[in-house]
Amino acid sequence: MSRALTVAGLIAAASSLIACHEKATLDRSRVEMVTLEGRKFEVRVASTDVADEHRIVVVRGSAVINPDPEFEHQRTWTVARQVMDRTCKGRPYQTFDDTLIADVNLHLRFRCQS
Repeated sequence: MSRALTVAGLIAAASSLIACHEKATLDRSRVEMVTLEGRKFEVRVASTDVADEHRIVVVRGSAVINPDPEFEHQRTWTVARQVMDRTCKGRPYQTFDDTLIADVNLHLRFRCQS
């Protein structure tokens, strides 16, 4: 019985490690937590060297097994739009370098327009 529990514990530990990815970071960024559809996201926003231009990373707050990249991209974009609207204070913005990392985390650059 104890051997079965040990094997089950090792399988569970290995499975959790497989689902983990290194957490995305962004130098000199401010961090906020956003909840969308009951799911937590960590959003990091940092200014670039260009006026009114920012980088943003939206990191899924929970592990995802076998994620649907298209669905995850839509969900992270919804979170990113909320933050970009606040950052640009309602002004329009232009996005660049839209990249989905590890099928669940969004990284992009955006510029607030006048």
